[in-house]
Amino acid sequence: LRQFLIIPGLPIGVGLALCKRLLEEDEELHVCLACRNVGKAEAVRAALLASHPTAEVSVVQVDVSNVQSVIRAARELKQRFQRLDYVYLNAGIMPNPQLNFRALFSGLFSRKVIHMFSTAEGLLTQEDKVTADGLQEVFETNVFGHFILIRELEPLLCHSDSPSQLIWTSSRNARKSNFHLEDIQHSSGQEPYSSSKYAIDLLSVALNRNFNPRVRPASLFCKCFHFDTVQWNRSPGTLLELQSLVRLLSGCKLKFMGSGNNLNRKYKLCE
Repeated sequence: LRQFLIIPGLPIGVGLALCKRLLEEDEELHVCLACRNVGKAEAVRAALLASHPTAEVSVVQVDVSNVQSVIRAARELKQRFQRLDYVYLNAGIMPNPQLNFRALFSGLFSRKVIHMFSTAEGLLTQEDKVTADGLQEVFETNVFGHFILIRELEPLLCHSDSPSQLIWTSSRNARKSNFHLEDIQHSSGQEPYSSSKYAIDLLSVALNRNFNPRVRPASLFCKCFHFDTVQWNRSPGTLLELQSLVRLLSGCKLKFMGSGNNLNRKYKLCE
């Protein structure tokens, strides 16, 4: 039975690696790339089909920072598909991150140096702005747009005979101290990315409780994945070499502690 996966956000880096790995496991998987930039999405589609010619890869346009775009995309997806087995909520932004040199140099000589580089807490300054919908851009892109998409796609997701899976891209940068219920958009703070990722973690728990009550079979499972030891293309250039060192140190830490979830080796996100 062919399964269906949708990935909001251009699948580069972790998202692209996920697509390739899943297609290696199941070449009959239908992958739908839900992206704002259709041209770039088509380029990724061509690359995936070149390496997996029997796969089905489609594209739908969506901008998760625009509610009307999300609703239009959901309407199109409901016309195309009868169900969705996996939704990998990968779209997200960290607005114009700049290196905070003062925090960098003070952190280098503190006991929190590995924590600083693995989470970037206090290390990067961000410039958030308001979208056309009147919401903070980071909140709408990373959290609210995805939430609207999930609610609009409920008819394709909630089937007790074949439960769907939602996988959020979260982060170790998600900090409770940066999230406040009275300011869920983090319009008054300095860490909108951290706040949005903590909101994702909370929302994941809430969705599981909502869709998986004990009185009836589960219809949807929601999970979070974070890429604390993955080097990504939004890091300022001066951090890339330092991140490589931190990935090695983090890997050693996981191995020393006997963890079975070492992020430096291949693994499946969807079980």
